Amino acid sequence: MDRWLVLSGYMGAGKTSVGRRVASRLGCAFTDLDREIEARAGMAIPEIFSRRGELWFRRTEETVVRELIAGEPAVLALGGGSLESAKTRGLLMRVADVVWLRTSVAVAWARVEGSDRPLAGDRDRFARRAAAREERYREAAALEVDADGPVDEVAARVAAWAQRTATGPAR
Repeated sequence: MDRWLVLSGYMGAGKTSVGRRVASRLGCAFTDLDREIEARAGMAIPEIFSRRGELWFRRTEETVVRELIAGEPAVLALGGGSLESAKTRGLLMRVADVVWLRTSVAVAWARVEGSDRPLAGDRDRFARRAAAREERYREAAALEVDADGPVDEVAARVAAWAQRTATGPAR
């Protein structure tokens, strides 16, 4: 791969599940940004939010994305709020092909309801936050994919697009 393939989208969009499958289809490495942050912090995301706060998490997220993107291109699954950072969004739009895994609030909520995700405790807040983030996802995306369907179908579509555009010019 010449460029990073970055999966964005809201909680429950399937970024990690799709990302693993896409990387496998493309024969490259896969990194989940949230897992990378957890490894560096030595604690799970709910604990990070509770002990250090969302601001610390978002600043760390910016740093980790910048460090990862400096390495060998692969597939990266972002956290749901990663593109809220203008720095991260700008960087990724320059050096990566960003795919927005667009999912309906109903499907996303069904996927995360009852989980330990710090920002998935209240359905109304969840829906408002999803709507507020759409503009950033759309702005950064080179491709928008309906991610409400089966993970394998979504992954096949993303991988096929990535293979078609792999030698294309940067945006």
